[in-house]
Amino acid sequence: MTMTAPDTVRRAQAMWSGLAVPSIADLQGTWRPVFLRPLRHAAPVGLAVIGLPRWEGKRFDGSVGTNLVRRRAGAVEERLPMTLGIGESWADGRPAAVVSYASEAPRPWRWVRDEIRLLGPGSAVGLTFTDVPGGRRHGLPFLLQRVAG
Repeated sequence: MTMTAPDTVRRAQAMWSGLAVPSIADLQGTWRPVFLRPLRHAAPVGLAVIGLPRWEGKRFDGSVGTNLVRRRAGAVEERLPMTLGIGESWADGRPAAVVSYASEAPRPWRWVRDEIRLLGPGSAVGLTFTDVPGGRRHGLPFLLQRVAG
């Protein structure tokens, strides 16, 4: 089932529980981000401050993955390796794809957890949580669009 992509943080949070749980296979490949209102301009700046300047998305290969950033010269490089699995969502207790970073990852990434559910083929909603006091209450949503090829 394909759902209409949300355009705001609030709409993405409201639809989270109704989204499909992906398998690891569903997420293979490269995904580019789409930021939601009102964070379209603030999110890229915030990510740059914490180590992901010019974030271009995520790439998954089996149960491992990496974040992609565009260098100033234009080339895309991989940063912050991650693992991918299926686990219980901190948002609603239902299954979700869970992206985790290593305990030795730079701060704050060692405390970050992304959860992903599918909107439809090639389109997903992610929620970013931090494992700090109060950080598990509300995930900050973003969209992911599969890159062809």
